[in-house]
Amino acid sequence: MINGDPNDFIEIVYSGQDIPFLFRGQKFWYQGYVKNDKWHMEIMECFPPCNYRWECDVITCDEGVDAFLKAPIFDGKTFWEVEHEIEWLDE
Repeated sequence: MINGDPNDFIEIVYSGQDIPFLFRGQKFWYQGYVKNDKWHMEIMECFPPCNYRWECDVITCDEGVDAFLKAPIFDGKTFWEVEHEIEWLDE
């Protein structure tokens, strides 16, 4: 991971805090929060087309992080397959 440690990034995912990051020149935004008594997590593209790349609603945060780590969000690849290309932004 550029500008950070991937394990620290995952710890922030667990906390639900907002995380801006770049992947292959595209800016993304992660956030997690409680919605309708479920843990909601989402990753959104920040510039056109400005859509959600990934969303999930689960009972526990652990389930959400597990889903995030298994999802082929990044051009058909998982976080661990591309973490070396992800730049953690400090914004």
